[in-house]
Amino acid sequence: MTATKNKPRRKRNPKSTRIAILEAAKSVLARDGAEGLSVSSVANLAGVNRGTAYQHFRVKEDLIRATLDWVSHQLLEAVFEGGDQGGVPPEDWLEPDLEHLPEVINRMAAFNLRLAEYAIENPDIGRIWLYDVLSREHPKEDVFYKRFAQAMQSLADSDASVDDMDVEVQAVLMLTGYFLWPVWVRSHARSKKARKLMAKRFAGEVLRFSMHGVLRADSHTILQAYLKSNLPSS
Repeated sequence: MTATKNKPRRKRNPKSTRIAILEAAKSVLARDGAEGLSVSSVANLAGVNRGTAYQHFRVKEDLIRATLDWVSHQLLEAVFEGGDQGGVPPEDWLEPDLEHLPEVINRMAAFNLRLAEYAIENPDIGRIWLYDVLSREHPKEDVFYKRFAQAMQSLADSDASVDDMDVEVQAVLMLTGYFLWPVWVRSHARSKKARKLMAKRFAGEVLRFSMHGVLRADSHTILQAYLKSNLPSS
């Protein structure tokens, strides 16, 4: 009598399952808001059964919190770890001597553009993420805001900055602008080419804004030359 061979069980990968659930939750949250999100609807979109989803997130509130934290990590990766800086955070770009200012400005410009592009490409979830951070009692619990505030503080402490820069005000002003600008220009309804232009316009204006109350006067001539060459007309 020939023994029947059992089919090998398909191994579950909890990490990939969790990521699939979080990505699905991000889509639902961006589309329907917190009120329209449920663990079962997210499970359906993620292609997992409800029981599996509930093993990862027992209640809706846990799923929303985890999703916004996931968005923050993606934002951190896209803005601070990507691009041509090789993972060097912007607080390490700042050189006090005039000789290095062109390089500093180019790196700041690239950083600003990456942040603007993320906001433009993710207008709904970005706005929800921003409101969540602004509503927190301790905003620095959010990994992106913490890193962003650290970068702003390092700039304020360097010789590249004007004296007495208010880091908290600057951080909130900048992030609010980045994530509300896509709402104003209705980026979700525009073409990819148009979105690229919107991001470049906003990033350029942030650099122009930096000449008044952020960066020392030594940088202004270099910044103006950069903007003249790179900032598109509206």
